Formats: sequence, structure tokens, C-alpha cells
Amino acid sequence: MMRARSFVVVFLAALAGACALAPPPQHSDVVSDALPKSTTIPPAWKSEASAVPVADDWLKSLDDPMLDTIVAEAIANNLDLRQAADRVAIAQQAVVVAGSQLWPQIGVTGGGRTTHDFDHSNDSTTSVAYGAVAWEIDVWGKLRAKRAAAQAGYEATALDYAYARQSLAATVAQAWYLTIETRQLLALAEHAVDIYGQLLDLVTTRRTAGKDSDLDVADTRAKLESAQSSVEAARQSYGDARRALEVLLGRYPATEIEVETNYPLLPPTPAAGLPASLLERRPDLVAAERQVLAAFRQEEVAKLTLLPDFSFSFEGGRLGDALFSLLDLNPWLVTASIGASIPIFTGGALQAQIKIATAQQAQAVAHYGSVVLVAFREVEDSLANEQLLTKRLPMEKSAVESRSQAVRIATIQYKAGRRDLLWVSNLQTAELTTQADLIKLWGLQRRNRIRLYLALGGSFDATPSTALPTVTGAANTETR
Repeated sequence: MMRARSFVVVFLAALAGACALAPPPQHSDVVSDALPKSTTIPPAWKSEASAVPVADDWLKSLDDPMLDTIVAEAIANNLDLRQAADRVAIAQQAVVVAGSQLWPQIGVTGGGRTTHDFDHSNDSTTSVAYGAVAWEIDVWGKLRAKRAAAQAGYEATALDYAYARQSLAATVAQAWYLTIETRQLLALAEHAVDIYGQLLDLVTTRRTAGKDSDLDVADTRAKLESAQSSVEAARQSYGDARRALEVLLGRYPATEIEVETNYPLLPPTPAAGLPASLLERRPDLVAAERQVLAAFRQEEVAKLTLLPDFSFSFEGGRLGDALFSLLDLNPWLVTASIGASIPIFTGGALQAQIKIATAQQAQAVAHYGSVVLVAFREVEDSLANEQLLTKRLPMEKSAVESRSQAVRIATIQYKAGRRDLLWVSNLQTAELTTQADLIKLWGLQRRNRIRLYLALGGSFDATPSTALPTVTGAANTETR
């Protein structure tokens, strides 16, 4: 009994004297170390100055029920997102595995054996009931550092999954708008066939009357045939866009999805907030910072490996045997021990592991800096394009109206004999080209808006983008 008490006293003393983990790097320190010394984060965006943060639930603000439906379908069925969810589940259980090493490992063994002696026609039975408790005493905090590294890794993986959800919603929205664009371009190409067909009928009639030449007829027929070819090319682009969208939704690419014929109206441009706030709002940036923390803890683990390991074990059980029964023994056996493992010479392996962990932490810091700069560029590009597209659209609309008026006037003059066919044909081609440019510009504006939402870290639904997601099928992680 006195020995057992001594073990308990020593064990509790070791626990009480356990070293605390090193404080994690602060956000400001990580940013300072990650970015080049010549790089400073400005107080406002160069392309827009606004202190109001971007709002979440941007999908609802687009007021497009069909888009809401297909985004929900993609979130539920997309196979890449499903793989990302499984990675989160794996990372969650890795935290459980790392944390389990802080607790006693308990095992029980039981069994029996019967031996028959044919010469003497008797049986002998042997049985064993045995239990063991082993516990590594985390004096220096190595096991806690491992658990902290696993926890940071899990959070990074979960945030990567959160960003994957946001990226998938944005990709589906962009593909949706691209599909509408290709459908409108197909409709415009079919309209061009009608226009050149009517023009060919007019030129043929005038040729019969001697007012136009065979050259005019041949040139107009060539334009009609070229327009017919453009219809097939537009139909191909429309089919490609629909198939790409269907794959994102987890469907078979059968070009069966129906899309709108017109673009829905866009809401006002969202406020960008402050550049510094982006670092805490975008899930991919927060994930990269968690990776820095995980690498920091792994370096701590490598350094603590140089220190001795202490362990405690307690084993006990009963051994039953025929021979022991004759001697009236069948004893209960109990043993307890405290041990230490001290690294003395490992051929430089432990020091090499420290250098590797240090380099990996530096790599994680540099990766974070790279991700931050790319994020800043994405926001600046999207904000600048938002302004430029807003300026271009009224000009392009006015150009379409002017082209249409020029075609109308030129057609009247052509019928009156005041203009030749080439003049009308060139104006007609220019009008169709300007209309196609306007359709593409509308699509570009909407796709850029989606890029801006994603770049600013806005969430497509009501859940904040940096909230750690609950992944279906993943067990709850218990860390103590």
C-alpha cells in the first residue's frame, strides 16, 4: 500500500509540474513575418475606399430562384466537395488520436486453455485474467503540442472546406451566367441568319429587276452561309457550357438543364471593407494562418523530443493453473513501474527533425504571405473591373442603338437606290458584332461580380464564411 501511494504521489507531482505550451504566434506577427518588409497594407483599397464590410448571403441578393436551386444542388451533390468533406472528417479524427495519448491506455486480456491427458483420462485447465494501465506523463508538453498541432491542422482543413463551398457556389453562379450568355449568343446567331436570309431575298429580287449585280447576290449568300456556320459554333458553345454546369451539379452531362433566356438584374456593388479585415474574413486566408500555427506546434514537438519521456504503468491479474491448484497457489499478481526514456545519441536525427520542422514553419509562413498577396490582387482586380464595366456598359448600349439606327437608315437609302449593298451589309455586320459584344459585356459584369463576392470573403448563404462547418458523417471531436 505504501508503495502504491508513493507511485501516486510521484505521478501527481509530475502532472503538477508539467510545463505550459509556448504561446502561439500572434496574428500581427504572422502577417509581419509573411509579407516582404517593403509591403504595407494600405488603409483602404486603391480601387474603392469603404469601411463597411461585405455582407453575407450574396446569392439571395441576386434574386434568381433558379440559380438558388442549382447552387443548392451543387452543394449537395458535387463530388469534389464531398472529398473535401471527407478530408475534414479525417482531420477531426486525427485530433482525437493525438489527444488520446494524453490519457491512460487501458487493456484487459482474458483466456483459458484445457489439456486432456489420454493416458490418465483426466483434464487440466489453465486460465488467465490480466489487466494493464499505461500512461505517458506529459511533463514537457510534447503530447499537448501534438494535439494542438492536430487541432490547428483540423481547423485549417475545415476552413479549406468552407472556402471550397464558397468557391463552388461562385463557380456555379459564373457557369450559370456563362450558359445564359452562350444561349443569348446562339439566339443572336439565329437572328443573324434570318437577317441575311431576308437580305438575300431582297438582293435576289433586285438582281432580277436589274438593280443589283451577281456579285451582290454571291456576297450576300456567302454572308448567309457564314451566319449559318456561326449558328452551329454557337450551338456547340452553348452545349459545352450546359455540360460543364451539369458536371458541377453532379449530373450526367446530357445538356438537359434549362437556363434563363435573359440576365437577371444585378444588385448594387457591395462595399469592400478594409484591406486588413480581409485577412480575418476569407476562409482560405484564415486556413493558411492555421497552417502556420500547426507548423509552429510541430516545431515545438520536435524540440521537446530532445527531453526525457516519463511513463507510468500498472499491471495485475490472476493466473489459474492445475499445478498451482495442487500447491494451493493460483496467485493474484500486481506490478507497477515508472520509467524514463532519455535520448542520448541518435546520429543527429533529432536535430535534423528540428531543422526540418523549422523549415516547414518558414514555408508555411511564406505560403501565407503568398496567399494574402494573391487575395489582395483578386479584390483590387475585381473592384477595378467593376468600375470599368459600369462605365463601358452605357457606352456599349448606346453603340448598339446607334448601329441599329444606321442600319435602318442605310436600308431605306439602299431600297431608294442611294446606297449600295456593300454599305448596308457592312453596317449590318457591325450591328450584330456590337450586339454580341454587349451580351458578352453583360455576362462579364455578372461573372466579375461573383468574383468580387468570393474575393471579399462574403458567404453565399447566411452562414459566415469563416465559421467552422459541420460536416455530415464526421464524428464530433472531443479535446480536453
